[in-house]
Amino acid sequence: MLSPRTLDRLHLLTTFLNTAPGPHGGQVLEERLVYGTQIPDVVPAVHEGKSRVRVANAALQRAHALRGRVAALWTAADAGEDVTEPVNELLAEVGALALVETEEGLVYGPASQTSDAVERLTALAALTLADVMAEGEAARLRVCAGEDCGNVLVDASRNRSKRFCDEANCGNRLHVRSYRARQAEAAEAAEDDAAETTSGNSGEHTSGDKDKATKKSKKKKKKDKDKKKGKKKGKKKPKD
Repeated sequence: MLSPRTLDRLHLLTTFLNTAPGPHGGQVLEERLVYGTQIPDVVPAVHEGKSRVRVANAALQRAHALRGRVAALWTAADAGEDVTEPVNELLAEVGALALVETEEGLVYGPASQTSDAVERLTALAALTLADVMAEGEAARLRVCAGEDCGNVLVDASRNRSKRFCDEANCGNRLHVRSYRARQAEAAEAAEDDAAETTSGNSGEHTSGDKDKATKKSKKKKKKDKDKKKGKKKGKKKPKD
């Protein structure tokens, strides 16, 4: 199971990745990371370190590029693919590592910590994802199963059953949609049954009316025939 620190870092990464434009929780949103200065606010962990965080002029473009790489890695992990190589590529960019003292004890961190916001964000992503891989928990990196949502999420459930993000209750929206679809199908089936019943009853009445008309016609013909016979019997031969 992942440590609380790693889970916290993963949740920060989901916040960062979900700033991308596209479908989020049932609606299409525009780019939400529009200024480099937003990076420390979106991922407060980049403030950690001895030197003050700095946002360079080109930080936004680099942040977007990093976001795309990590999002692709996350999606691949959700699909069950091996993401060891892209994680190693991120680690290589971090450089040498050293043990760093934290509230939770010693953890790996960059041996030489930069003040650049995107470089710190790269290190955070690389080390967090490396922890995930080392623990064999890559399956916890998921993409929301909502058909109109592309959010990434962390499955922190015991049985690894979380499939929907919490941004817009995607799971509840799916259940409501499925319920309404079942209700509509049931109503349509009821209408079809009612139409068939009406059609069947109409056919029975028509058939009965035809039988009555046929019987009446036959009866009339027989009556006319009997009348003709009676007239012939009633005629007398003329005398010579």
